[in-house]
Amino acid sequence: MLFSQVVGQSELKKKLHDSVTNGRVAHAQMLVGSVGSGSLPLALAFAQYLACKHRAETDSCGKCDSCVRYAKLEHPDLQLIFPKNNKSTPKLPSKNFLTEWRKAVLANPYLNLNDWLKEVGIDNMQGIIHVGDSREVLQNLSYKAYEADYRVVLIWLAEHMNTAAANKLLKILEEPPERTVFLLVAESTENMLQTILSRVQMHRLGRLSEAEIATALSAESDELDQIEKFAHLADGDLNLAKHLIEDQTSITNSINFFIRWMRACYGVQMDTIQGLCEEFNSLGREQQKALLTQSSAILRKVLMYRTLPDMEGKLLKEELDFVHKFSRFIAVENSAKMLEALNDANYHIERNANARITFTDLSFKLSDLVLSEAMK
Repeated sequence: MLFSQVVGQSELKKKLHDSVTNGRVAHAQMLVGSVGSGSLPLALAFAQYLACKHRAETDSCGKCDSCVRYAKLEHPDLQLIFPKNNKSTPKLPSKNFLTEWRKAVLANPYLNLNDWLKEVGIDNMQGIIHVGDSREVLQNLSYKAYEADYRVVLIWLAEHMNTAAANKLLKILEEPPERTVFLLVAESTENMLQTILSRVQMHRLGRLSEAEIATALSAESDELDQIEKFAHLADGDLNLAKHLIEDQTSITNSINFFIRWMRACYGVQMDTIQGLCEEFNSLGREQQKALLTQSSAILRKVLMYRTLPDMEGKLLKEELDFVHKFSRFIAVENSAKMLEALNDANYHIERNANARITFTDLSFKLSDLVLSEAMK
């Protein structure tokens, strides 16, 4: 992956390649941002730049042996760690899933956890980085580097390390072997051990602009109106925009679920809420979290519809009529509390809370908040 292939993030790109030029590469760094903002592609581009034998001022050469191997994610001085799951005991480390992970990332370096888990057929399970991965890291770093100036350990979605895995890496994160760089990629630091965070140099990625996403999508579609609409709907997430270009089914399913849910909450239709609860419970944990995240995005659009007159042209036809009608019951005060309730539910699902109880409790809260505005 070249820096030039990473969409946006120009300031952070410069900061990273300047650190190499100036000989001030931190041994442990964390890139924090949504997967759709390009945290993984940027980490891969930086790792390739570290290994490139003929670096240009701002990018890898893309032609040397190291770059060719990095382009295939097969460089011997690159160790890849990522969330996965399986029913065997002990849990298998990341190296047992490398072929599938390389294939998935090379097809779409902006993929999210749910995309990856679907690729290996375990989207009904939570992805976890186990202590076995940490043991593999320690073992590999006990050997000498193969050929590159730097060895890189890239941990994708590091917030999914369990406590045992994180604790086992603490010492080597603080004092790694010479010319070894840890690159941790995370969407959030909220669930990570403070002892991990204190040992890394933090880089935060901003969301991509609509213009940046539209430019990236123009390589995949020549329908300008569609590109502009999807760039807006993606809300800074290039991965979501790519999915919309390929197939709108997932987002239209989320929209239809949210519409049925909000109508049931408004009408206090307990039978319908119970049915939706079973639908929600049948999903895998990552799918449940994705649905709650998408619900928050739709709710924000409902609020924006009340204040921005040009919003109508940026809505999908599946949501336009609903957003128009539902906006009467959404104001700044109750929408903020509704978003907070959705975020809290996502937090509890992340920690293996009972999905039925979480969804039912959330439905009661949302019903009260919608009705409180309707009765004014």
